[in-house]
Amino acid sequence: MQASTAATPHVARRICLLGGESTGKTSLAEALAAILAEPWVPEYGRELWEERGGSLEFDELLHIARVQVAREDQAARLARQFLVCDTSPLTTLFYSLELFGRADPRLVALSRRPYDLVVLCGEDFAFVQDGWRRDPDFRHRGQAWYQERLAEYGMSWFEVHGPLEDRVRRMRELLLMKGLR
Repeated sequence: MQASTAATPHVARRICLLGGESTGKTSLAEALAAILAEPWVPEYGRELWEERGGSLEFDELLHIARVQVAREDQAARLARQFLVCDTSPLTTLFYSLELFGRADPRLVALSRRPYDLVVLCGEDFAFVQDGWRRDPDFRHRGQAWYQERLAEYGMSWFEVHGPLEDRVRRMRELLLMKGLR
């Protein structure tokens, strides 16, 4: 009898970046992906928000989270070791609650999606109004909400601060510390 030679499927370690508006998530995602030479997944909700002129319907929030997850899964197949995620369904849950005061239970379930490393980008970057964002108070409220939800969900997370170079350096330390590198 011959031993099975079936390969175990490759599983990329997923790094999730969270934070309120204008906290440097996208800049960090791009920089980290470039340094690691790995793919990153942009925020689909932002893409759709701009496409729709800043207006979304309630049912679109679940769709956003599902597309975000599908894009992660697709990009993970291209990753060698890591996948950098510019957001997660947790962000979509925040916007559903902010925009509509409620959330689809399936979105709530998706918001608990696990990641190998969750990082909250500090709000010490100057707020940049790009025409799509709300204001610094909304960003601050989002930051507090993420901290509360992560604690409620029992998810461990780390916070990064400072200029982009400091954040990238801290991310490298976190990967080593978590044994992911």
